[in-house]
Amino acid sequence: MSKIFENTLPYLMGKSYVVWSFKQYYDEIIIQGLENIPEDEPVIFAPNHLNALMDALAILSLPPFRQVKVYLSRADLFKLPKPVVSFIRFAKLMPAFRIRDGYENLTKNKASFDEADEVLLNNAALCIMPEGDQGTERKIRPLVKGIFRIAFSAQQKLPIGKSVHIVPVGIDLGDFIKFGQHQILNIGKPIKVTDYIDSYIENPAVATNTIKQKLQTDLEDLALHLGTEKYYSCFETAVEAANTEMEKALVLENNTLNRFLARKKLGKILMRLEKEEPEVLAEFDTLCKKYKSGLQKIKTDTLTLEQPIPSELKNIFSCIIILLSFIFALPGILLNSFPFLLSSQLPNILKVEFKGFYSSIFYGSGIILFPLFYILQSIILILSFTLPWWFLIILIPLHYYTGKLTFRFYETVKSAYSNLNHYFISKRNPDELQTLQKLKQQITETLINRAF
Repeated sequence: MSKIFENTLPYLMGKSYVVWSFKQYYDEIIIQGLENIPEDEPVIFAPNHLNALMDALAILSLPPFRQVKVYLSRADLFKLPKPVVSFIRFAKLMPAFRIRDGYENLTKNKASFDEADEVLLNNAALCIMPEGDQGTERKIRPLVKGIFRIAFSAQQKLPIGKSVHIVPVGIDLGDFIKFGQHQILNIGKPIKVTDYIDSYIENPAVATNTIKQKLQTDLEDLALHLGTEKYYSCFETAVEAANTEMEKALVLENNTLNRFLARKKLGKILMRLEKEEPEVLAEFDTLCKKYKSGLQKIKTDTLTLEQPIPSELKNIFSCIIILLSFIFALPGILLNSFPFLLSSQLPNILKVEFKGFYSSIFYGSGIILFPLFYILQSIILILSFTLPWWFLIILIPLHYYTGKLTFRFYETVKSAYSNLNHYFISKRNPDELQTLQKLKQQITETLINRAF
């Protein structure tokens, strides 16, 4: 039986499909800092944890392809039926027991931690979510100590001159649920464990807290960190409202990465505002609540608000686009509707409440359901129209590409509908629209005036 840190042909074949399909789930994947990943030395990837399985797959998709990446995962997964546990093991997951799993189970971590040492000593990579849990708030939560215990343990077994490297990774998602959004992987400078090992030998607690604080600070700098307990909704609303203007103020070209950089800048301003000007932030919170409430009242959003009100001619054009898009998208709708509808209902069927699991369910079910339905529907088409069986090699890819084309048409329709909605809002609620514009300007000016 192969070791968990070894590649096998079935694993590499499965990984190829998983990584390819993962990249199809997102419309844009941006990776910054690949040069920061050490070569030929032990690596522990330490990403922030927002979105269940998708965060792990983001690390899996990083090059080089043949690098083995082993994951520490929640222990309750290993209580599932034996065939499922065997598959989890095949996918290179090891259990990590937490206090919530019961104090009596914490001693079981020794076996996993010993195996983690073995992984690192054989130059495979570990991926450990240092926050210990996940959450959909865009901030770095306090880190747990397991990752550092493993890092120091492996370091003490390495020959002199070799170091374990903890590589912080900031993950940013365009949306926690929706398909076709962006994902940004912001890879930071590696933390060399050798820099802390002498201190660890002298005083493990002090060294652990020091390296822990270093990783916490790095992750906060790499991800969008809205580090507040009391004003999170305010921070989230303000970042959305001022994002475009901050991008302009920083003299950045309008693209996904630069919008992310502008949001990070805004997050830092807001945290400084909470720390240094709490009275101002209290008033600012009221402003953000009015803005958010106003958006909800007239059913619009900031991106729509930033667009000029379309003319009647553009509205006619938008209606034509919606009609034509539906006609061209119809084959893709017919060929992809069954697996799409089934996977989209799974969170309700499974009674999953935490939205951070939704996209993982959509993706996980999709990589099974879509190919299955493509094959079954292709067979039905061949039998119905007495086509030769070699048509399978045409029909199965045709299902996939019509689905991709349909999604593009959907994006076009959504944009056209947004134009129509903006126009009708401007006619029905001109005063509310003007008020929202003023509130947005106040929010933006408050933050940008403190940016430089």
